[in-house]
Amino acid sequence: MKLLWFVLVTIVHLSVTLVPPEFQWKAVDFAWKFNTREAAVSSGDYIPENNMPAGIARWHDKLFITIPRWKEGIPSSLNYIFLNGSQSQPLNPYPSWEHAFVSRKARRTRSNSTVVSAFRVHVDSCDRLWVVDNGVADMLTNVRQVGAPAILVFDLHENKLLHRHEFNDDVLKESSVLTGIVVENLGPCPCDSFAYIPDMGSNALIVYNLEQNDAWRIENQYFHFDPHSSVYNVGGVEFYWNDGISTAVLSPPRKGHRDIYFHPTSSTKQFRVSSKLLKDKNIPREVLFGAVEVIGDRGPLSQATAADLDLVHNVMFYSQLSRNGISCWNTEKAMTKENVPLILSDCVLLEFPNDVKIDHENNLWILSNRQSRFLYDTLNHSVVNFRILKAPASTLIKGTPCEKMSPIQKAISFIKNT
Repeated sequence: MKLLWFVLVTIVHLSVTLVPPEFQWKAVDFAWKFNTREAAVSSGDYIPENNMPAGIARWHDKLFITIPRWKEGIPSSLNYIFLNGSQSQPLNPYPSWEHAFVSRKARRTRSNSTVVSAFRVHVDSCDRLWVVDNGVADMLTNVRQVGAPAILVFDLHENKLLHRHEFNDDVLKESSVLTGIVVENLGPCPCDSFAYIPDMGSNALIVYNLEQNDAWRIENQYFHFDPHSSVYNVGGVEFYWNDGISTAVLSPPRKGHRDIYFHPTSSTKQFRVSSKLLKDKNIPREVLFGAVEVIGDRGPLSQATAADLDLVHNVMFYSQLSRNGISCWNTEKAMTKENVPLILSDCVLLEFPNDVKIDHENNLWILSNRQSRFLYDTLNHSVVNFRILKAPASTLIKGTPCEKMSPIQKAISFIKNT
């Protein structure tokens, strides 16, 4: 029986991992206007080997791709490609070249619509693109604060900026690194919204209320890294990270609020807290301290940069850095190592899976980018380095512990958890 189970799971996995990536690049290029590429290369505004994609999000026929400004020579941080385009198509700066471009020598942005450096972005149910901008260029070399750290909200139908909020000094710290954003809409569009932004660098969660145009900082001991999960070896490169909270994921609504699942990158544990508490700017710290729930542990070597929730099956998908793959967890089950299986793994296709996103058609999108080589070694640009894969969520979980439970299984699980 165990052998049959292994064969079935292997067939499911191979049927996905052997499908060619949707998109892939040896080095990232852009859809330049006229002959500006040559000028950008000559001036150092574009250094091909310094451009590494890090975040993705789908909206209709577009796939947004971010490139953080780790090094010099990144012409645009927020970009998109077309789903029906070629496999190695160039990136289009968003919302346009005029607004997205930041030169190598820039000391400030020229437009409120400019995104200096973003990691992960979020498309909400109101067809808005939410971006959190660190405002920093050349993070690894000669750090420059080109723009104020800010939230930008774009209308995806009109491709224009709807709103921009620049953070006050009391919200962030000098070590702040804003790695992503997730949005809770309170009712049908247009509506009030709350955004939750992990601050990986200074171990905090930033909460933003769109209607009040106000942001506040929340700190908690569970936002910090775990020293036992701080050593990595990915792509043959060993490194140490003390990264705190990097991912926040929202559950389906329940009594007007949602649960926020979160975890630090350098940790294997999963945590949860109600958004009802986070929406209260003045909630006492000791109340929040006791409200955070430790759900469980994903098991050894399960550090994850990103996660997203499939609302149809109530399954969360995680990137798995140290295992070159993707794992899943059915949120209706207890979080144990057995219930968070590695469902995809490939040392080439999924070397450093940096971002995962569920789209409106219930597909899982995965971005792998060999980031450990990019940061601490060198990339070989004669081979493919960056890949974006896609697979139906239902296919990925079929035959695994993440598959949807029957009513009887749910009852048994509830009794066990209780």
